[in-house]
Amino acid sequence: MKSTRPRSLGFTLVELLVVIAIIGVLIALLLPAVQQAREAARRMQCTNHLKQIGLAFHNYHDTFGKFSCGARGMDDWALKNGSNWRTAILPMMEQGNIYDQLDFSGSFAGNNYSGNEVLKDLIVDGFLCPSSTLPAIDTSVGNNTWGMCHHYVGLQGAAPTVPGNVGGYQDCNHGWSCNNGLLSPNEYRSFRDATDGSSNTLLIAEQSGLTNKLNRTANYYGGWHGARNYGYVGNSTVGCSDLWQSGTTCVRFAINSDIIQTGATDTTYRNNTILNSFHPGGINAMCLDGSVHFIPETIDFDMLKRLAVRHDGQSVSF
Repeated sequence: MKSTRPRSLGFTLVELLVVIAIIGVLIALLLPAVQQAREAARRMQCTNHLKQIGLAFHNYHDTFGKFSCGARGMDDWALKNGSNWRTAILPMMEQGNIYDQLDFSGSFAGNNYSGNEVLKDLIVDGFLCPSSTLPAIDTSVGNNTWGMCHHYVGLQGAAPTVPGNVGGYQDCNHGWSCNNGLLSPNEYRSFRDATDGSSNTLLIAEQSGLTNKLNRTANYYGGWHGARNYGYVGNSTVGCSDLWQSGTTCVRFAINSDIIQTGATDTTYRNNTILNSFHPGGINAMCLDGSVHFIPETIDFDMLKRLAVRHDGQSVSF
């Protein structure tokens, strides 16, 4: 005799828990892969941004026969509150209408855009790394600044090793100790000045990582700002201490260094910027020839310094 008892079509509680557990395991396995894929896409976009900046520099060179200087003064000599290289290449970054409104005899300091108010809320996507969590407009990074928080800095060069100095490297507070790169203040260089070769000399690198009070950024006085004090090339009283917020930096520390862990004090290290990023394991950087490389944070520090110097004659590798 056939049973008339209705057949159950649902899951038992045990079966449901097993299915949920399997789905949870699959999600746990899939999520890191998705995150890695997204980061790979962001890093590629960051690479493209650096290539755009490189193309802008090359177009600038084709137009003027030289590259922009790292920082220029309001009268193209005295440096105080002038602009940096980012303003110079705005026309080559499809921002010619903004450039035409700039008053280079006015101030570019984030707390005093006198004559250059158009920069206050300007955001140029090509100057931002998509992996960075730093805000595009930042009012808290420095001295009452307001303006775009740029994620790419120019290379003034690298500080020489000096026994007995802080960290073993030349104190950038005195003299033009890092004036051996391509983007120095009030000095316009060209391809011929990079005697190490355009593919062996860094021009732009990332500074898009998490910062703190001891690891100052090159946006400290605003992302469009040059040096904060008066001075000119050859003035021994004006050195990197006046230029660390000029949109450029001098290589003194390894990539992604945490100078808090070194026991540094604000007085000792306040004038230094560190190349960093949110990309796992390193930064993107662009050479003078426009090529972009991912430089691991484990790169030999002396090799990193060689890459930042334009004319030391030493061999380099990435």
